[in-house]
Amino acid sequence: MRKRSLFLLGIISAFACAPLAKAVADKRPNVLFIAIDDLRSQLGCYGYEDMVTPHIDQLAREGILFEQHYVSQPICIPSRAALLTSLRSERTKSNGGWARVPGVQTIGRTFGDAGYFTASLGKIWHLSGGRFKESVLDRFDYEWGRSLDSRYATPELSAIWERENENSKKKKGQLPAAESPIDVPDEAYGDGLLAQEAIRVLDEAAQSGQPFFIMVGFYKPHLPFNAPKKYWDLYDPDNLPGTPELESLPEGASQFELRKRHDLWGYQEGFTFNNPPEGEEARHLRHAYAACVSFVDAQVGKVLAELDRLGLRDDTIVVLWSDHGYQLGHLGSWTKLTNFEMTAGSPLIISAPGYERGLKTKKIVESVDLFPTLLDLCGIAELQVTDGVTLRPLLEDPSSSEWNEPAFHSVNRGGKVGRAVRDARFRYIEWRDGWEDSDQVLDVELYDYAKHPEERINVADNPEYRGERDRLAELLWTWQ
Repeated sequence: MRKRSLFLLGIISAFACAPLAKAVADKRPNVLFIAIDDLRSQLGCYGYEDMVTPHIDQLAREGILFEQHYVSQPICIPSRAALLTSLRSERTKSNGGWARVPGVQTIGRTFGDAGYFTASLGKIWHLSGGRFKESVLDRFDYEWGRSLDSRYATPELSAIWERENENSKKKKGQLPAAESPIDVPDEAYGDGLLAQEAIRVLDEAAQSGQPFFIMVGFYKPHLPFNAPKKYWDLYDPDNLPGTPELESLPEGASQFELRKRHDLWGYQEGFTFNNPPEGEEARHLRHAYAACVSFVDAQVGKVLAELDRLGLRDDTIVVLWSDHGYQLGHLGSWTKLTNFEMTAGSPLIISAPGYERGLKTKKIVESVDLFPTLLDLCGIAELQVTDGVTLRPLLEDPSSSEWNEPAFHSVNRGGKVGRAVRDARFRYIEWRDGWEDSDQVLDVELYDYAKHPEERINVADNPEYRGERDRLAELLWTWQ
């Protein structure tokens, strides 16, 4: 296994970087990075044939689809911090701690310093305001040529956000987790207006004379699950994609995997850990989620169509990524913050000029790999501090026998931290007290995906797996 480069000894000249793909060797490519919130791999291109996601599916046919991509921590802020800095949560201690890591670089500042037109639109870092505003968010915003939290761009958007904002203290318990379908245009919701803003900024970037690096962050399918009626009408509520086969935790799963205050807490319906959605209520929520996914797919299609209209598609790297998956009742959970496959994994598609199209790979990759990859493809100097590696070898050969990288991720459950390593067959999880390297292991989980692809049983205490458990435990801590 190739060791990940944790601390490089200096900035390597752009001229020392690996060469660009042939089609973009003469000039630096543009980058359009599309981030989608809470999107599990419930897409047509990931094998969900009943999902209506034609635009994302087409993008997959124009690039490479990563079937086993893992986030650093399956919750919004830490996952995005890892993406934007190429540092895992174990190094930053989650949330906004990346600002304190010596030598850290952020993706917007790095591309801006390299001469790119840069823009951050929508939800890229996280929500404005709150306890992160002074320490992290202001710094992040200033590192972009354009930085727009699209929720507040106009009075109309502000009104939409106030209607949908599940975190508003004054409206706690008054909003439904999924409203009834409303026959309105896409622009009645924030993501519809965000797509319009992304088109405007693409046009501005095309006139700038610079290569561009634009990140567009769509909010849906994050709760509340609201979308125009026409997207609900795409699905039969009695035959919905993504209906879980397992509705209870794996046998022998750690007690720390239970997240009693799940994502549906505080909505009008009154769901709690002991009162989860069932029957018609669960079906309504899954129907709403599918509608939101198709709604976002349509917005992605609008942005990509503008890229085509501008004649820039052949000069632009397009990345589609989600910050984590979502359970939707699978394994008895309506949440995202677990170390299970459905939440720790998320969609990733890269379409880069000069590389073969319509490919898939089961090789394991991480979100922290994306920053180094884009620098490599754009001929920009490598990071001084990184937990990632470039994915260019997999763009060249998706089945490369030399790629044996595992993924590392974690969950912080009220101070009890579950660190995990995922290789081609197993996921091993150690629960310890806090982020520091405590000697006391509170609990252990081991899942064998060759025998139980849906995580049916924790085999950590099975003596037949002693050798694998020891191997993975050593691997988990070696990289740190």
